[in-house]
Amino acid sequence: MMPSATPASLSARPDFLAIAKWIRSEAKVLDLGCGDGSLLRHLNEARGVTGYGMEIDDANVLACVGNGVNVLPYDLESGLSGFENGSFDYGSLSQTLHAIRHTAPTVNCLLRV
Repeated sequence: MMPSATPASLSARPDFLAIAKWIRSEAKVLDLGCGDGSLLRHLNEARGVTGYGMEIDDANVLACVGNGVNVLPYDLESGLSGFENGSFDYGSLSQTLHAIRHTAPTVNCLLRV
């Protein structure tokens, strides 16, 4: 007999599980430096969130599309002027903050939107 596949919710990364606990159901989330979109996909499956990922790497942008994640191919350090104040309920810099050169302006923009 073949072993059954592990459900996505049980095989998710521990950090994804922790983040999902902080996010309310059906919230709007902006994930800066979203990589392949795995976090947003997990949040959509676990909490029913909608939102966007921002990613500069072309391969990751394609991976996001494959994961069914709305993604904008954008350098997040250029600012978030395309979004109005309060456009999102939550913002994420999961595994991204350490790679940003100018953290204060980026975090301030994220807090605005």
